[in-house]
Amino acid sequence: MSSYEFETHEPVDLYVELGKGEVEVTATDTTATTVEVEGRDPERVEVRQDGRQISVIGPKGNRGGFFGGEQAYTVTISLPIHSNAVLKTGSADIALDGTFGHGQVKSGSGDCRLDTFDGPLIVETGSGDIVLTRAGAELRVKSGSGDVDVAHAEGTLSVSTGSGDVEIGTTNGQAVVKTGSGDLEIGHAGDGVSMSTGSGDMKIGSATRGKFNAKGASGDVMIGIPAGIPVWTDVTTVSGSIHSDLRGAGQPEPGADYVELRAKTVSGDIELREV
Repeated sequence: MSSYEFETHEPVDLYVELGKGEVEVTATDTTATTVEVEGRDPERVEVRQDGRQISVIGPKGNRGGFFGGEQAYTVTISLPIHSNAVLKTGSADIALDGTFGHGQVKSGSGDCRLDTFDGPLIVETGSGDIVLTRAGAELRVKSGSGDVDVAHAEGTLSVSTGSGDVEIGTTNGQAVVKTGSGDLEIGHAGDGVSMSTGSGDMKIGSATRGKFNAKGASGDVMIGIPAGIPVWTDVTTVSGSIHSDLRGAGQPEPGADYVELRAKTVSGDIELREV
């Protein structure tokens, strides 16, 4: 194992490139950044400090370019809270614990488990799953076939997957969620949402204000709206059924919350529920 320690009294800019293995980063209340590398010939992983940037770069493989090698490394990093993070891996899993500033995380087939980001965040995977606790600013997520699970999105949100499921706990900003064949579910939407899927189901547990658009082919749509919130609806399905137990709340008062809802499916059922 190779170990490194750098004096860092302020948040740092972390940059990591690694092919196989795993990367674990913890942001904590510390004045030092430590890096540990485990695996065969750990000294082949380059670790250096350039001003506020800490770089950890794995060796290029002998076959197929940077990610073509077979050697796997486990990289463990501890750094100051609110640090920024840029990580790129081939198949290595990524785990970030603690509170970070802004970030960019990209993996070919590795899973990404992320904690809290106060700044803008971009996450991309080919087939890995993505789990995020909290995004405090703009969040953009893209996955080929992995599932996406976001507990809380404070800012604007954009999620796109090929065949993975998407589950979001709470959104407080505008959200656009798309998938080819996965299911889409949002627990509580505090602002407008546009969602679309080819064959998956779409569900919003509670939509409190803004414009909501749901477009699907064969999947079902279920949207809950709190009692007392005025709702305007435009709902159509070709061969599915439509059910609603919403009660009219009249015109919204000036400045009050209201919902504008459009839902369209080909063969899926549509249900509007008072919650």
